[in-house]
Amino acid sequence: MPIYQDIAPPAPKTFEAQVAVVHNRFVKLGTVGNSVTPCTAITDRAIGIAVESADPAAGNSAASVWLLNEGGIVPIEAAAAIALGAKIAPSVNGRGQTAVATNFACGVALVASTAAGQVIPMLVAVDDQAT
Repeated sequence: MPIYQDIAPPAPKTFEAQVAVVHNRFVKLGTVGNSVTPCTAITDRAIGIAVESADPAAGNSAASVWLLNEGGIVPIEAAAAIALGAKIAPSVNGRGQTAVATNFACGVALVASTAAGQVIPMLVAVDDQAT
């Protein structure tokens, strides 16, 4: 498992990755039991953050996931710049973006990101309704 500064995640749970998932990105429930897939739309309801990358095509389908409903502080890869304190939601590539009207926010940025690809700590705070 990658080591990050300033995180306090819950214990990861294991799911089957239906397709490749990338570490530090949002995942949603898959179409079969106990499975996950990457978030691919800003309207997706994420269930967690992938702890490590998993790719069934490469023979690795075990996906460790930090579940959002368990709270904590988790790392998220930014899709773009995110302000300190901004609500974060899934982007079309599963990275975190500043939440917009059609997103289900999943947390709050504890550190600002200045560009895509940066990994920042996110305080989990799930919104039940779209922002």
